[in-house]
Amino acid sequence: MEQNQNPQPPVFNQQQGPQPAQQYQPRVMARPMMEPVEAVMTCLQKFFDFRGRARRSEYWWFFLFTFIVSWVFSFLGNMMTPVFTYIGLFIGLLLWIPQFAALTRRLHDRNHSGWWVVAMFVCTLVAYGSFAVMLAPHMSALMGEGDNMAMMLIIADAVQEMPQAMAVAAVAGVCYFILFVITLVFAVQDSHWNENKYGTSPKYQ
Repeated sequence: MEQNQNPQPPVFNQQQGPQPAQQYQPRVMARPMMEPVEAVMTCLQKFFDFRGRARRSEYWWFFLFTFIVSWVFSFLGNMMTPVFTYIGLFIGLLLWIPQFAALTRRLHDRNHSGWWVVAMFVCTLVAYGSFAVMLAPHMSALMGEGDNMAMMLIIADAVQEMPQAMAVAAVAGVCYFILFVITLVFAVQDSHWNENKYGTSPKYQ
C-alpha cells in the first residue's frame, strides 16, 4: 500500500466521531524556532514593551545573551581592570528592563499575568533595600577593609544591631525564591496554540 507522502499537521484536542461546532479545534502548525540573533534583536527592539506574547525561543535566547554579556565583563574585570566590572554591572542593570519585559511576555504566552514578575521585582527591591539599611552605618568600614574575614565580622555586627532588617530581607528572599520557581515553571512550558487576551500565538498558526 502506498504511504502518504504529505502527512497532515497535528490536530490539537481531536476527538473521534462527529463534534459539535463549538468544540471543533482548528488545525495548527508550529513556526520554526527563532534564531539567537533574531530573538536578541526582537527583545532589544521591545525594550520597554510589556504587552503581547513571547515564545520560549525568544525569551531563553535573550536570557542566554544577558548571561554571557554579564559573564564576559566579569571575567574581563577580574583578569584585566575593575573598570570592566563596573561597565558590566551598568549593562546588566540596563538589561534588566528588557529581561523583565521579555519574561512578562513569556508569561502572557502561557496566559498568565505579568504581575508575577512585578511581585518578584518588589521582593528583590525589599531584600536589597533591607540589606542597604542594615549595612549603611558600617559602609565606611566595609569599604576600607580588604580582608574577607574582617568584612564578615562587620556584617555580623550589623545583623546583631538591626535584626529586624535582616528578618525582612530573609522573608523577601524566601518570597523571591518561591516566585522565581513559579515563573521558571511557567517560562519553560510550551506556547498556548490558541489566541488569548494578550494576543495571537507567536508560535502556532
